[in-house]
Amino acid sequence: MIPTTPAQDQYVQCSCPNPACARFNCLGEGNIAHRSWTGKHQQIERLRCTVCTREFSEREGTLMARSKLPEETVERLLKCQRWGVCDDGTADICGVDIKTVHRFQRLAAQRAQEHHEQITCDLRVEAVQLDEMHSKRRGPHVEWLHTAIAMGSRFVLWVHWGPRTQESAALLIAQLVARVCGLPVWLSDGWKAYPAALLQVLGRVYQRRRRGRRGRHPKPCLVPPRELFYGQVVKVRDRTGKLLRVVSRVVYGGRRRFVQEMACRGLRLSSILHIYPFAEINFRR
Repeated sequence: MIPTTPAQDQYVQCSCPNPACARFNCLGEGNIAHRSWTGKHQQIERLRCTVCTREFSEREGTLMARSKLPEETVERLLKCQRWGVCDDGTADICGVDIKTVHRFQRLAAQRAQEHHEQITCDLRVEAVQLDEMHSKRRGPHVEWLHTAIAMGSRFVLWVHWGPRTQESAALLIAQLVARVCGLPVWLSDGWKAYPAALLQVLGRVYQRRRRGRRGRHPKPCLVPPRELFYGQVVKVRDRTGKLLRVVSRVVYGGRRRFVQEMACRGLRLSSILHIYPFAEINFRR
């Protein structure tokens, strides 16, 4: 079968990858035209931008860019990664080398992160659950996975790899604040780094007055803003690790204002029970 030049309306989902072009990442502008066919079997189409005259492959910006793997193999690699198949098993199922699997994982992770950063902007989130999980990476490296999940929809807003420190918690909160509209209600476990990280990112500088005419002026400190609402759900365990009870408490916002804010946002305290089993309804200060 001899490939023919397709119609112009087939390029509505293509955009110019040149950052210096005036139509960069603009879909359906009519500036993409057919150039030629390439590949071993002449199955890859080359396109051309009529504005900046740059030529590029139809695979530009995808996992198939600059890859000699067949499309069936790439689809099989994606399915193996989706279902959590190990690296050796993925290489055996797809019939590729283990280095190819590692290279594909790096490309897929970078592409997924770029796509997530593009779609997670100006989000309206009522409440956010902060959590961290101990994770093992390839080799002897052991790190922590910090996540921010929207309550209700369970949408993963942001993920951060790093040590279990206050800096990692502050980076997670800062990335989340830059992508949401307004301040949501924050919920987390009893890790002590979260209150300090929230003050580090959202705190306001407060200068206390000096008492009397002598002595040094008090140093400025960070105080939580009035619109910040933060609660913790702490699990109490015995020495053997058995769960005894779960205690909920309000850290920022006050108990009465916290309950009122949850009601104004359309959130029920029963939703916290769904996330944290055995949690108590009444929040403690």
